[in-house]
Amino acid sequence: MYRSIIFYLLITLLFTGIHHSIAQVYGTENGYASFEAKMPLNSYMGETEQLNGNIDLGTKDVAFKVPVKSIKTGKEKRDEHMYELLEAEKNPHVNFEGKLIGDFDLDKQMEQTVEVKGDFTLASTSLPVTININLRPVEKGLKMTALWSLLITDYNLERPSFLFVKVDDKHDLKVDALLKEK
Repeated sequence: MYRSIIFYLLITLLFTGIHHSIAQVYGTENGYASFEAKMPLNSYMGETEQLNGNIDLGTKDVAFKVPVKSIKTGKEKRDEHMYELLEAEKNPHVNFEGKLIGDFDLDKQMEQTVEVKGDFTLASTSLPVTININLRPVEKGLKMTALWSLLITDYNLERPSFLFVKVDDKHDLKVDALLKEK
């Protein structure tokens, strides 16, 4: 009798563990990423829908990248200057690699904010960053959003200018993606 109860408990625990281990890695190949650059009396955005990467809830590894030449600002000449500034031929991607800090509970069907620490690489310069990402379970995946800022001069980039007016050092970044089970 007791062996049967223990057996059923073990089977239940095993299947519960399998449920969580099956859906540990979530990824996207077409997430949205953008930056906003401001200057007096003007601002502009760069956008792409080629955010590519994964979150592994088991190992807590997080890795995303964006092809530099997929980022568009709406003006071809400005894009060319941006690619030149970022040395896109030598540095074809903007990268983030890090770890989730804290836990994300897949069973909670609500948005949860999770801290991610890692290295953000822009134009060959990698710097440690901490970003709060919002994750929400959706059918067969996770909805991810994040907002953060950086100073481009921290990445050894010169502030672009237009008619002698320089773009602000601070750039606001955003990602928005549906991560599907892998």
